[in-house]
Amino acid sequence: MTEFITIPALVITLLLPIVSAAVAFVIKEKFGWLTPILCTLLLLAAAAAILYTLFSNPELTEHYTLRWFTAGNTTLHTGILSTPGTRLMAASVLVVAAMVHVFSIGYMAGDNHPDRYFGFLGLFTAAMLGLVYSSNLLTTFCFWELLGFCSYRLIAHWQQKPAAAVAATKAFLLTKTGDLAFLIGLLILWAQHGSLEYTALTNTTGWSTLAGVCIFCGVIGKSAQFPLLNWLPDAMQGPTPVSALIHAATMVAAGIFVLVQLAPALSPATLAFMTAVGITSAIAGAIGAWLETDIKKILAYSTISQLGFMVLALGLGEITGAFTHLVHHAFFKAGLFLAAGAILHSMHQATHQQQADVQDIRNLGSLRLHLPYTFLGFIVCAAALAGIPGTTGYVSKELILTAVHAKNFWWLELSVWLIVVATPLYIFRLLWFAFLKPAVHSLAGTEVPWIMRLPVLVLAVGSITYLFRQGHFDSFATYYLQSSYSIPQNIAFTSLALTGASLLIAWLIRNKTTGTTEFLLKKILDWVNAGVVRLATTLATVTQTLDVKWIDRFLHAIAYTKVGLAHMVGWADRNVVDGTVHGTTLVLRSVGNLTRSVVNGKIQSYLLWAMAGLLIFIIWILY
Repeated sequence: MTEFITIPALVITLLLPIVSAAVAFVIKEKFGWLTPILCTLLLLAAAAAILYTLFSNPELTEHYTLRWFTAGNTTLHTGILSTPGTRLMAASVLVVAAMVHVFSIGYMAGDNHPDRYFGFLGLFTAAMLGLVYSSNLLTTFCFWELLGFCSYRLIAHWQQKPAAAVAATKAFLLTKTGDLAFLIGLLILWAQHGSLEYTALTNTTGWSTLAGVCIFCGVIGKSAQFPLLNWLPDAMQGPTPVSALIHAATMVAAGIFVLVQLAPALSPATLAFMTAVGITSAIAGAIGAWLETDIKKILAYSTISQLGFMVLALGLGEITGAFTHLVHHAFFKAGLFLAAGAILHSMHQATHQQQADVQDIRNLGSLRLHLPYTFLGFIVCAAALAGIPGTTGYVSKELILTAVHAKNFWWLELSVWLIVVATPLYIFRLLWFAFLKPAVHSLAGTEVPWIMRLPVLVLAVGSITYLFRQGHFDSFATYYLQSSYSIPQNIAFTSLALTGASLLIAWLIRNKTTGTTEFLLKKILDWVNAGVVRLATTLATVTQTLDVKWIDRFLHAIAYTKVGLAHMVGWADRNVVDGTVHGTTLVLRSVGNLTRSVVNGKIQSYLLWAMAGLLIFIIWILY
C-alpha cells in the first residue's frame, strides 16, 4: 500500500482557505470585526503548513487519484498531483495570499462588506490551489472557471463605483472568450487520448496542435496576453490587495502554470505560436507601462509584459526558467502592488475630501521621506522586476536569456533584449515620480500602520536571491527537464550592461512624462485595444444574428415539422388503424349476432331454416 506523505498536508492547505471563506460568509454582521482576523489566521496556518511540506522533502513526488464519476464504459478520475513544482507554486500562492489578507486588515478597515470581501478572497485562493493540485485537465478547468467568477466578484467589490462593475464585466467576458477555446481543446484531447490526466497527454496525435492552440487561447484570455490583454489594466478598479492577488499568485498566474504542466505535451507548432504571442505581449505591456501615469495601471501593464516573457520562455522550451520566473514574479509583483496600496491609503488619508487623483504618479513625490518602510520594500521589489543582481528576478531572467541565445535567432534575441532594456525604464520612472522627485503639493502622507508595512517587507525579503537554497532549485529543474542553471558569462555581462544603461537613460529622462511620441504610441495601443473590443462585439453580433435568424429558425422548422408529423400520425392512428380494428370488430359482432339468432332453442325456427336450406339446395341443383 502506497504511503502518502505530502497529500494530507496539501488537502489541509486546500481546506483552510475554504473554511476561511465559510467563516466570512457565516459570521453575522454584529461580529463582523472577527472576520478579517479569523480569515487571516487560517491563511497564515495554511502558508505555514505548505512551507513545512515544501522544505521537509523537496524532491518527493506523489500522485493520488480516486474515481470521480462513470458515464457508460468511461470512468473519469480526479486526484492530487504532489510534485516539487506544485508544492512550490502552492507555497507562493499561500504566502502571497496570507500577506494580502494581513494587508487587507488595515487597507479594508471600515469597509461595509468585509464578509463578502474576505469570503471571496479565501475562495479565490482555494480555487487557485485546486488548480495547482489537480492531476487532470477537467478538474483544472472547474477550478479555472471558479477563478474567473471570484475575480469578477472581487473586482466589482466596490459596487458604488460604476467603473468597477464595468471593469469586472469586461474581465469576465474577455476571459470567457478564451475559456470557450480552452473547453474545445479539452474535448479534442479527450477524443484523442481518452484521458485528461497530465501524465497521459502527449503530442503524438494529429490533433495535438489544434488542441494545444485552443488551450493556449484560454491562457491568452486568463493571463491577459495579446490580443485579450486590455481587461487587466481596467481591472485595477477593484481594491488594491485584490489586484496584488490577481497579478501575483492567482488569476493571471493560473494560465502560465497550466502551460508549465502541459509544456512537454505541446507540439512544435503550438510552441512557435506561443513564442510569437509572448514577444508581442511582452513588448506591448512594456510600452503600456512606460506611457501610463496611473500607478496601478503601470504595474498592470508590467504584469502583461512579464507574463509575455514567461510565455516566450515556454515557447522556446525553457520550462524551468519560465516556472522560476513565475514564482519570483509572485513575490516582487505582490510587493509592488501592496506598496502601491500603502501609497494610495496614505495619500487618501492626507487629502481627505480634496479632489486629487493620488493614483496619478505626477501628483506624487518625495514619499521616501514620509513612507520610508514602504519605500524600502518598493525599491527591493522594483530591483527584482528590473533584474538587478542579488534579486530573484535576476536569476530567472538570466535563465530565459540563456535559452533565447541558444536558439540563435537574431530577431528573437533582439526582441528579448528590448524587453530587458524597457523594464528598468518604466519601473525607475514610477520609482522617481512616486518617491524621489520633489513633491508637487504641500500634502504629505504618513507611514501606514505596521499591519500594512509588514506584508510589503516580507515580500521584499522573498525577492532576494540568497534566501533560496540552491538544492531546491536543482530539484525543481530535475523534475521538469533536468535544466542547467549555468549562465554564460557573455549573457550575464550583456544583461548587466544593458540594465545599467537602461537605468542611466531612465535617470537622464526622469522628469519626462508624455510627449508627442509617447502620445502617439499610447493612441496606437488604445486603438489596438479598441479594435479588439470592436472585433469581439462584431463577432458577438454576428453570432447572435446567426443564432436568432438561422439556427433558431432551423430548430423551429424542425420542431414544427415534427409537430405536424405527430398530428398526421395521430390522425392516421385514430382513423385508419383504430378504424380498421373497430370496423372488423363491428362486422364480426354482426355476424355473431346473426348466427346466434339461428340457434335460439325454438323448433319453429329450426324447421324454417331447414326448409330455407332445402329450398336453396333445390334451386342450386336445378340451376
